[in-house]
Amino acid sequence: MALAGDLSEFSLTDLIQLLQLSKKTGGVEIDGRRGAQKLAGWIFFRDGKIVDAKLPGLEPLEAVYAFFTVTSGPFRFHEGVTSPQVTITVSNESIIMEGIHRQETWSQQQAAPTLSMVPRLVPNPSSGTVEISLDAEEWRVLTMINGKHTVGQIAQRSGLGEARTCEIIAKLMQSGLIERRETAAGESLAPEFEQIAAGYLGAGANVLLQEAYRIAGVTDPSRASAAEMLAAADAFEAEARRLIGADRASQAAAQLRERAREALV
Repeated sequence: MALAGDLSEFSLTDLIQLLQLSKKTGGVEIDGRRGAQKLAGWIFFRDGKIVDAKLPGLEPLEAVYAFFTVTSGPFRFHEGVTSPQVTITVSNESIIMEGIHRQETWSQQQAAPTLSMVPRLVPNPSSGTVEISLDAEEWRVLTMINGKHTVGQIAQRSGLGEARTCEIIAKLMQSGLIERRETAAGESLAPEFEQIAAGYLGAGANVLLQEAYRIAGVTDPSRASAAEMLAAADAFEAEARRLIGADRASQAAAQLRERAREALV
């Protein structure tokens, strides 16, 4: 059975139902995309029933649910490619119901603006036949969106408060006027690291931070991942002990790690 396509055009639900109706045995290889994240793995079928799945870092059933949140990426069914074990006993129908719920939840989380999110104007917005009407507050927020300011900074500068600003940002995103700009964790973490370090070391904080970045292999903090910033926090603690003592160095590093771990979620 030659079955291949892209999950942006052929949903996982349709794929599961098709394999169930045809009672096929084999594996679906998925090279999916979820935003900037890549999810590559397998879902295995026996006589049309899902029996196993593989995705690094996840249990089989959770792997299947994760694939429901994939929005694009190629898939291919390999007939006869099976798993030697049965790790999933839940019915296909139950998996589809929970998978759709996970998909909706993930979509809502992505759509909801956070204070650390950096919005940007859509280059060529298309509203179709829907007329977009903005009030004075919404126009004020729209004029502050430049692809650099976070939602939190816009809330502060607009004077509208965090709740109202998030509400407006959500409306502008739904209208297709703005979009979420993908940013590295370090873009927001690096300034916070400087502020925390300065609270313990004063003017010499930046020099010590730069040395910590070098030890952690971070060449550009603004482009660093959360994991790289976490490694920099460890290096910072080791270097700071010589200057401010083990206790204060540990306190400072704990704050750095807390911020980095929050960005990992």
